[in-house]
Amino acid sequence: MFRRVRNAPYIFNIMTNFIFLNGKIIPETDGNISSGDRGFLYGDGIFETFRSYGRTPFKLDEHIERMRHSAKRLMIAFEYTNTEIAETIKTLTDKNNIQDAYIRITLSRGEGSGALQMSDSLRSTILIQVKTFTPYDMKLYDEGMSLAVSDCRRSTSCPISRHKSTNLLKSILLKEEANKKATHETIILNTDGYVAECIVSNIFMISGGSVITPSLDTNILPGITRRTVLDICKESSIPTGEERFKVETLLNADEVFITNSLMEIIPVSKIDDYKIGKTIPGKITQQLMNAYKRLI
Repeated sequence: MFRRVRNAPYIFNIMTNFIFLNGKIIPETDGNISSGDRGFLYGDGIFETFRSYGRTPFKLDEHIERMRHSAKRLMIAFEYTNTEIAETIKTLTDKNNIQDAYIRITLSRGEGSGALQMSDSLRSTILIQVKTFTPYDMKLYDEGMSLAVSDCRRSTSCPISRHKSTNLLKSILLKEEANKKATHETIILNTDGYVAECIVSNIFMISGGSVITPSLDTNILPGITRRTVLDICKESSIPTGEERFKVETLLNADEVFITNSLMEIIPVSKIDDYKIGKTIPGKITQQLMNAYKRLI
């Protein structure tokens, strides 16, 4: 946006974006985090990302509770109530004048010594950002995503995989692998050879009319949208299963789709060189996409 002043050059009015940092709502440009913060030094933190629709955050309590569970398990202090988080997000949404938002809550262990010991005695750093949501390309919902099976394997005993850690180096490398293969996402198998999840999404297949997703014991993130899809299936009397299965089973599925809180539900049209399904999106995938839209 800009305004014209007579006999003067254009003057640009840049809208200030506000954030919440350690108890205060401040302009984003004023946000400072200590150089000794363990989130910065070690990736010692967790985060949640989700959307709001018409200024209403979707599944907010579920996201906060997942973060609270991770914070407790990883011994990171998390002192804010669900109500306080909700009120802060509302204030940021209003101040930033955003309707449909991308929301991220980041929680690090905070500033401490260089030791690697876990401790909940440090004063954690919390950052909440509310920005305008940039939607995925609509063609992906109509034509589907292409996936590649990664050569990298997920350890079945890794304690981090069930949490949204701020250490995303492995995900960055996997995304680069997907880019080199000219695909949208990468499927990760665990060290037992079972399908686990994708880089930033959970994966589902439809076989014989049943909606099947990898079980949590394959060592995956318990996705909020994953749970929502299973709930929709239950309410719609669609058979479901949380199982271990190999990639060969996935390739022979009638339909495949992936989920997360930002993309919602996106069908998969291709895995490596294998075409998935007869139509994109498939019948049940489209039914779930429609039901999810009604829910939000």
